[in-house]
Amino acid sequence: MHDYHIHTSLCKHAEGDINDYIESAMDKGITEICFTDHIPLPDGFDSEHRMSQKEFRIYLDKLETARLKYRQMTILTGIEADYIEGYENYLRDFLSNYTFDLVILSVHFIKKWTDKQWVFSYEYTDRTLMGQYKDYFDVLVKGIQTGLFDVVGHLDIIKRPNRPVLRSNSREVERVLNAVAKAGMCIELNTSGLRKHVKQLYPHMDIVEMAVEKGIPLVLASDAHRPDEVGDFFDDVLNELFQYPNLKLAQYRGRTYTTRTMGQPADE
Repeated sequence: MHDYHIHTSLCKHAEGDINDYIESAMDKGITEICFTDHIPLPDGFDSEHRMSQKEFRIYLDKLETARLKYRQMTILTGIEADYIEGYENYLRDFLSNYTFDLVILSVHFIKKWTDKQWVFSYEYTDRTLMGQYKDYFDVLVKGIQTGLFDVVGHLDIIKRPNRPVLRSNSREVERVLNAVAKAGMCIELNTSGLRKHVKQLYPHMDIVEMAVEKGIPLVLASDAHRPDEVGDFFDDVLNELFQYPNLKLAQYRGRTYTTRTMGQPADE
């Protein structure tokens, strides 16, 4: 098993050092992990939830030290890179200056919404919920089309309990998945929603089924913010995934991936 979305205390809203997460993964039989702390952003934007430039270099050093200490574990270097309209050049320059195994696309903020309003806890009263969902998916498509990212993180994080996005915005979801397929990207099956009030995976399994039909590979992701959350719910999720015999799981190295079909050896 792998877990391709893990945070540490360096991003300021998670607990525990890199070593704590590695040892938790080892205890759970996970043999490959990717750390993905939040990218620094210009002008101190949202600095309370992400690394500074100085801390980013500490992050890289800690990962290298951990690889020497835990040789039995495959430790990948990743980053969760927020897409915000207008920051494309900054992201392009930043990502080109470092060597990553995986870059996650996430949309946490919508530029035209109230400043710094998180998409999963917004109070945007000038639009219907359907309109807010559309705003989010429109921005997500723009992020995908930049070509800057590898994996779409928590694809339907915008959703509210009992208001599934497919019920009102199936056209936008279809656009997102078509853009992912065209870009040759993957999506993550993020279990953190099961820990939150929505009590669902990101994305919903109905969207996973659509992705499988389009040949889009998946990666497993706990979005852990505490060491004990590494690999959260993976056993249950893997059992559920076996209902999709054509589902492909991706394995990343240096921002390229190989895939294997569920229960089979690597096939690409």
